Amino acid sequence: MVADMFTEKELENFMGVLKRGSDYVEIECGCTVTKFGDTNGKLRIFPDGRLEIDCQCYRGCPQVKLSPIEFAKHAGRKTAIQNWKSQIWVNNKEGRREKLWKTCLLKYHTDTFRRPLRGQIIHRDEFICCTNCNKERRFLLRTKEECRIYHDAVANKDWKCSDMPHKRMSCNDAEERESRKACRACPRTAKCNGCVRCVCFGCSMCKFEDCNCRACVDFLKNI
Repeated sequence: MVADMFTEKELENFMGVLKRGSDYVEIECGCTVTKFGDTNGKLRIFPDGRLEIDCQCYRGCPQVKLSPIEFAKHAGRKTAIQNWKSQIWVNNKEGRREKLWKTCLLKYHTDTFRRPLRGQIIHRDEFICCTNCNKERRFLLRTKEECRIYHDAVANKDWKCSDMPHKRMSCNDAEERESRKACRACPRTAKCNGCVRCVCFGCSMCKFEDCNCRACVDFLKNI
């Protein structure tokens, strides 16, 4: 029930509270881009933490039930994945715009998005077998570009050594010794097959907006 989500005092701190449904609160919101100006919308907050925004950039805009990231991107923000909480605003009772992260409106929101700290390793090295020579080739996952290279290689069911970008490699090159296949993100001495210390279940480095695979689509939808 809405009565259990926010107190009357909390809601009084905002202008533009439009609706108090049986399982959501709806409030006016917006996103501003210098080039395009303000994009207005209606933000719905649900008890399970889900957020939905209907865009009102013009009357009859078909962009409804957007995630906050989708709304900010629709408004023209290129860094929406990382910064949507500070890019989307609501009006406080004084009429001033307040960034969403500074309000109580996100107290039920569970944010699965994460970025690695500087120097932190959250992806273990991965290996793919060449379909021609059956040798395992190492993929480093330290940057977003490296993660994309590995991501695309996994999707290629006919991947060969010669497909490795930015590195000349052929099936004649020797395979790495087993002792050198140890996971650098995990203290184990043997190659790790996956543990909570070195497996990433989705982050801004290894999931991609322009990819239509199920893993990327589900990740972006859930955040």
